[in-house]
Amino acid sequence: MEVKERIESLRKLMEEKGITAYIIPTYDAHQSEYLADYYKARVWISGFTGSAGTLVVTQDEAILWADGRYWIQAANQIAGSGIELYKMGDTGVLTYQEYLKNKLNDGDTIGFDGKVFPQSDLIKLKDKLGIKDVEFIEDYDLVGQIWTDRPEVPKEKAFVLDVKYAGKTPKEKLEEVRRE
Repeated sequence: MEVKERIESLRKLMEEKGITAYIIPTYDAHQSEYLADYYKARVWISGFTGSAGTLVVTQDEAILWADGRYWIQAANQIAGSGIELYKMGDTGVLTYQEYLKNKLNDGDTIGFDGKVFPQSDLIKLKDKLGIKDVEFIEDYDLVGQIWTDRPEVPKEKAFVLDVKYAGKTPKEKLEEVRRE
């Protein structure tokens, strides 16, 4: 399936679920720096393989935000796909939050996979949208519904790092989290 077909399949699911704009970030459930292939939804749907970026899809637009490390790579990899590149950090370029504020109307919906979308990003998005009456739908991994040959979730066992590397024992870390 080509990128254009993937975007169109996503749009059909968005329409079925009543989602106006769908955000596909570059995250896993732990906000890891390096993602397992299973979590590379933005890579799979857009064709852009850089390690950072956010894709927002609406019924009439698909926009990829990439930082300066990836402007040339992103432009080359999304060429002809119908996805537009917004160069993060470039003068006058809106953030995806600003774009959504300008694009959406009261009553519209923003969807994302709540298992990987960070709470901090949601707070920032809500703050940017201000008084707009927009609903958030975090229940659907829409990309996962169309990614038929998606790699499996990693099944490697976790391991404990020695205190000399971790700084504290697992027990100390857990106690610290519980106090917070």
